[in-house]
Amino acid sequence: NLQLITYNVGAFSPGAKTDLASMLSDPVPDLVLIGFQEVNSAPSAVVMDTLLEGEDPWTKRTRDQFAARGLIKIRSIRLMGLVLTLFCLEKHIPYLRGLETQYTRLGLNGYWGNKGTVSVRFKVYGVSVCVLNSHLAAHDQYNQARIEGYNNVVGSHLFTDPETEMIFYHDYVFWLGDLNFRLDQEDTLTFAQINLHIDKKELKPLLEADQLTAARTAGVAFSELQETAPAFPPTFKFKVGTTVHDPKRRPAWTDRILFKANTGNYDSLKLSVNQENYLSHPHILDSDHIPVSSAFTLQAFSNSLASSLNLPVFQPIVTFHTDEVYSGEDNLVVYTVPVKERRYLKSWDWVGVYRADTHSLQDHVAFLWAPSNPVRDNVYELYFDESVFLRPGNYRFVYYSSESKDILGISKPVPARLRDLVPEVGVEATEEL
Repeated sequence: NLQLITYNVGAFSPGAKTDLASMLSDPVPDLVLIGFQEVNSAPSAVVMDTLLEGEDPWTKRTRDQFAARGLIKIRSIRLMGLVLTLFCLEKHIPYLRGLETQYTRLGLNGYWGNKGTVSVRFKVYGVSVCVLNSHLAAHDQYNQARIEGYNNVVGSHLFTDPETEMIFYHDYVFWLGDLNFRLDQEDTLTFAQINLHIDKKELKPLLEADQLTAARTAGVAFSELQETAPAFPPTFKFKVGTTVHDPKRRPAWTDRILFKANTGNYDSLKLSVNQENYLSHPHILDSDHIPVSSAFTLQAFSNSLASSLNLPVFQPIVTFHTDEVYSGEDNLVVYTVPVKERRYLKSWDWVGVYRADTHSLQDHVAFLWAPSNPVRDNVYELYFDESVFLRPGNYRFVYYSSESKDILGISKPVPARLRDLVPEVGVEATEEL
């Protein structure tokens, strides 16, 4: 189960009562990717986010609130105001492979990132997934610029794995964001007429004027992807803090989620994607946009099918055996790797240490390069010095491939505590008078 969320936050900060986790499906999805557009990218804000906080306020709020649902932040990418973050339930983390992020600038003919696309691609349970978050050219009259921006991304947005170098080489592709497509018929569909249709819940006449639908039908942009027609009102532009459309702009479905499954990629498995819902969330009112989400179920390889096909490194291959560590002391961490899987270990693999309460795999407190050779049979040992576990609490160990693309093993939360001190038994000295 995978859920996608897109939200143009209009350079605003999250409100004190904004509950982003309220958009999550029930039950909690296995994977969630949330894309923001127009995160405040003023130089002072970027410095604060990068150097002091480590992430923007929207991603931080998302991480904090998603943590209560068991989701852990895996990877995030930012291009000025564009942010895309992957979250995952803990049980699926050691099945993630090929993690990679990428970006394409579209502003000022590709020299500026105020408009553009960011992406996260990965494999999970043997299938490849590419998720893109775009913010395309604004305003009614720049439809052609939006079309050209899409085609620019399709042709130039490349990844390092030759098998999935291009976006549409992936098994599954999801494209979300503030795509900024507006409504045609500017002369006949005025703000007042659009609002009247919305009030009457007459969306069909508006969808017939939707520029994205027209572009897909004409085959000039996004025609490779599918989209279910929105059954919710246009998500832009609102008076901030209300569900009242702002007459400064004609309402439009600028915020969209599209998808594609390359169903014939495998002889042994017919891929499929099922869209469970496609929703707007008008209770979240921090911006002049309304966030949009969509939940999907994807077909992937089962353990038995992967085993019969001998898919490489399908299962996690690193198992940690350390149950506790001691604060302020050197600590030994032990893990095992099956002998037949050792060929997948590389000389620059590494093991990261994370505070479990941060619910993020991008904020390690320490790391060590993984040893090349076992101490015996399939057993490996690492020694972390006394500076690593200074604070009592729970930690995680994560084993990464050399380029940090594959997560080959993750520990359960491991407690760090102060060693119990045994009181010394002494005899009180007395002085004879």
